[in-house]
Amino acid sequence: MVERDLAVRMFEVMALMRATEDRMVTMYRQGELLGSLYTGHWHEAIAVGTASALRPTDVLAPLHRDLGVHLWRGLEPWQVMASFMGKATSPTGGRDGTLHYGRLDLNILNPVSHIPNNYPIATGAAFALRYRGTDGVAMAYCGDGASSRGDFHEALNLAAVQQLPCVFVVENNQYAYSTPLTLTTAATDFASKAVGYGMPGTQVDGIGVFAVHEAAAAAVARARAGDGPSLIEAVTMRMHGHAEHDPADYVPAELRETWAKRDPVEECAARLTEL
Repeated sequence: MVERDLAVRMFEVMALMRATEDRMVTMYRQGELLGSLYTGHWHEAIAVGTASALRPTDVLAPLHRDLGVHLWRGLEPWQVMASFMGKATSPTGGRDGTLHYGRLDLNILNPVSHIPNNYPIATGAAFALRYRGTDGVAMAYCGDGASSRGDFHEALNLAAVQQLPCVFVVENNQYAYSTPLTLTTAATDFASKAVGYGMPGTQVDGIGVFAVHEAAAAAVARARAGDGPSLIEAVTMRMHGHAEHDPADYVPAELRETWAKRDPVEECAARLTEL
């Protein structure tokens, strides 16, 4: 069970992520925000639920949809906006507007456009953490589509063989750009694939931040104890297009309507009344 103070903080960061991205979408549509915009609507519970299970000294290798990871670690919304405005005060010195940047001072590694290149990078970080004699953990994220790339399999295999302190998160939002999950893999249960690498896999409701947090906390505790890596599959829906220039008209309307009824921010708010 998540303690109330932690639960309130989770809600605050989820709501901040949603508000920041909603504002960026408005600015993008008004032509005030340059470049591409990739948002994480309906990914808020995954980003916050996982990041909140780590210590500040642990390493994160997030996606471009994981603004909540950055916010949890201390990135300010004005720094996100400064990036899109090309300001020298942004995390990249104004060189990149999207979340293709990290904060090494916050132990957030720079995302790589070719997802899931951050998986083997996080695997290397986990090796370094153990080599230095720490009990640190590295956590990496990818989407369902990225799991078809070779670096996904190589990272999981190496992490398991070396029993590295890694947690791999698959954000199953059911579409790799415009390709539905059923055309990406014949085995659509990613959690069950973990056994093939010799590690435990857990499927969790990606809308429920408390469920995500509990699954992540268990995987982190296992890694910190020296018992090796784990895989977490968090199931959600990508409620906007791959980027804001993508209308996502390839997603069936009824499917989108079904998921629209389960807003992770609203569900978290409702759960808070029960604590």
